[in-house]
Amino acid sequence: MKKIRESSEAEMILEFLKGEINSKRFHKDLCNILSNMNLEETIINHGDITKEQENFQRLNIMKVFRGYPDDELFENFPKISQWEFAELKESDIDNIYYIDYDYWNELSNGTSKPVEAAKMIQSGKEIYEVSNQPFLDGVKYIRNHRFPPVVLITCNREKYLIIEGHSRMTVYGFDPSKLNGTFAYIGYTTEKEMKQYDQRMLLQEEVKSRKYNTSGQKN
Repeated sequence: MKKIRESSEAEMILEFLKGEINSKRFHKDLCNILSNMNLEETIINHGDITKEQENFQRLNIMKVFRGYPDDELFENFPKISQWEFAELKESDIDNIYYIDYDYWNELSNGTSKPVEAAKMIQSGKEIYEVSNQPFLDGVKYIRNHRFPPVVLITCNREKYLIIEGHSRMTVYGFDPSKLNGTFAYIGYTTEKEMKQYDQRMLLQEEVKSRKYNTSGQKN
């Protein structure tokens, strides 16, 4: 991964919502929330992070829609010290993982890896009777198009957890070379914070260091 520039929570939220509003799975639910809040889709599709009022409104949308920053999808979500906008490359896919969720666990054969999920889809197996067709449609789409950025978090710059973009990353699993020249918003947190959210994202050395203090005694 190559850092392009610094980013922010406000920009991450805007891009997260852009990804969801353009998703067949989440579009309707998100539009219903916007309607209930008397807001137009333009606050997402043509959002401006330099406008504080818009940022505040999108933060409220995220809270209702996904529980951000501390409920539902974001329960125990780690504190993020910084956000960056980065360029991805093909080899990065080996270090990117799904969240710990039944559907993605099953689809990836327990590995949480998009490449393994792509193999499962190619075998024709459907998980919980959920159609694989959107993934296959995505494979056709990226032959001539680019997906918008995904949202990832990490505590060690070696293992990255998908926060938004699971379906898109699954499509990249069919042909990781398509990841070259794409982008991500990456949030950085501490080992302690990540452990509370998803211990799988710790490296083995980090797990060991959590078990033993500097004197060699168990914590």
